[in-house]
Amino acid sequence: MSNILDYIEWRGDLAFDERPFNDVDNLILSELAYADLKGVFGSSVRDDAISVTDAYRKYVELGKDQSKFICNPQPAFEKCAGTARFGNIMVRDYVDLLNAGNRFQFAAMTFVLKEGLAYVAFRGTDDSIAGWREDLNFTFMKATPAQLCAAEYLDRAARNNPDCRIFVGGHSKGGNLAMYAAAFCEEACRARVDAIYSNDGPGFNGFIAENPNYQNILHKVTLIIPEGSLVGIMLFNKQEKKIIQSSGKTGVGQHIPYNWLLNKTGFVPAERQSSVSVHMDKVLDEWLVRLNARQREDFVNIVFDTLESSGAKTFTEINANKWTYYNAIWKAATRLAPEQIGTLLEVMGEFVRVGREIIRDEKRQTKAVKGTKELLPKTDA
Repeated sequence: MSNILDYIEWRGDLAFDERPFNDVDNLILSELAYADLKGVFGSSVRDDAISVTDAYRKYVELGKDQSKFICNPQPAFEKCAGTARFGNIMVRDYVDLLNAGNRFQFAAMTFVLKEGLAYVAFRGTDDSIAGWREDLNFTFMKATPAQLCAAEYLDRAARNNPDCRIFVGGHSKGGNLAMYAAAFCEEACRARVDAIYSNDGPGFNGFIAENPNYQNILHKVTLIIPEGSLVGIMLFNKQEKKIIQSSGKTGVGQHIPYNWLLNKTGFVPAERQSSVSVHMDKVLDEWLVRLNARQREDFVNIVFDTLESSGAKTFTEINANKWTYYNAIWKAATRLAPEQIGTLLEVMGEFVRVGREIIRDEKRQTKAVKGTKELLPKTDA
């Protein structure tokens, strides 16, 4: 089966006037949003624009290496740079922020595809502990710092590209930020957003999901998830989904854009969401309903305070020097106060209880359906 790298070769010679923007183009630009472009632009990043081809050349000259990153953008970036379709796209308004103190990670860039059309791409979670912490903050915060940054960024992108129709999207957390930005940007900007893409992006807590601004943009949203998704099912998300095939063997593997399968017409549809994904969706929803916001917040803070106390800033650091950091994390865990240990056990225990209850309910429903079928009168052939 083929993937986005094959698509770049197939369609690379076709301009957007010849072959209109589609779902696969959206995923490719969402992958390029992971590229570390620090140093690629001149002194005035907001005013500069650079083609994807020139951006990649400078990226290589600067010796950038993201090969250890799970969503490594380099393969797609390199291929895009050698094509007319993607290489001529202009990149501008690059922003890349990481603030461990305020516990947020945010990056975005604007791709001007052609005259009158721009795609605003929000980066998904990198491997920083601060970034992953903020992902879990979605469960209890009315708005995270990255979500607020996303709305402000989209407003600025609209002002900087006044003649453009706007598409907005991202992969993973980037998809969540795209939806939030489109819902809570200024009204004049919101009116210019024609399409919103969330590529296996997590959903929202009830406070946001019930907000009229959020409800009013859902008809513009395309939510794409792999059949075994464990990310796009988190929290409250759009009910209507495009479920596609992925070659990934695990939840993480399913999530990686390079594993999403394509044919000549686009993504390969999956027959259904996998049973594991459906089950986890039910468990997570019920688990969140049973925990109040304070319980969720306490749980997240205890887990990530413990991780950060090891001295690591990224999961790559932890993986590269496992035993040093594992020992530091273990020592930090043993110093937890009794009430913190109690919170961890309570929250994890609730997760296990919910899972067992859902399994029991599913078994009862299966038996009930089977029993009903056995009671139906048999008919002669």
